[in-house]
Amino acid sequence: MKLNLFNIKNKKGTISDPIGMGMYILVAAITIFIGFFLWTGFSDTMLTASSGSAGEEVINSTISSLTASYASIDYMIPLLVAGFMIISLVLAFKTGANIIYAFASLIMWGFAILMSLVYSDIFELFEASFPTTAAQYPILSFIMINMKWIVLSWLFLISIVMFTRNKREDTDLKTGLANYYG
Repeated sequence: MKLNLFNIKNKKGTISDPIGMGMYILVAAITIFIGFFLWTGFSDTMLTASSGSAGEEVINSTISSLTASYASIDYMIPLLVAGFMIISLVLAFKTGANIIYAFASLIMWGFAILMSLVYSDIFELFEASFPTTAAQYPILSFIMINMKWIVLSWLFLISIVMFTRNKREDTDLKTGLANYYG
C-alpha cells in the first residue's frame, strides 16, 4: 500500500483556510515560545554547572551557538505563513466557486476575522507570560499581533482567486488534471 502525504487530488481550498491555518500558526508560535523558554532554562543551568570546569569554553560556545540557531527560527515564520497562503491560493484556484456563494463567503469573512482576533488575543496573553522569550522572536510576535491583517489579505486573495475563475479556465483545468491523473 502506497502512502502519499502530499496527495492533493481531493483537497480543496476554501474561505475557511485562514481559520485553520491561523490556528496552526498560533500552535507553532506557542510551541516555539515554550521550547525556547525551556532551552533558556536548560542553558542557564548548564552554564552555571560548567563554570570552572575544564570544558567550560567548549560548553559555552556550543550553548551560545545553539541559542543563536534556535533564535533564528524567527526568520522562518514569514516563510511558513507565505507557504500556507500559496498552498491555499493554489487549492482555491483548483476548487473555484460560483458567485452564488458570495453571501456565504461574507459570513465566513466575519468569522475568520473574529477568529484571527481571538488568535491575536491568545498570543498577546501568552507573550505577556514570556517577555524575555518574546524579545528573541520579534518577527513571530509581529505576525501574531497583526494576524487580523494577514487573515484579511488572505481572505481577499482567496476570494479573488475563487470567484474570478471563468468557465474556460474551469474546463482547461479539468482536462489538464484528467490528463495528468487520468
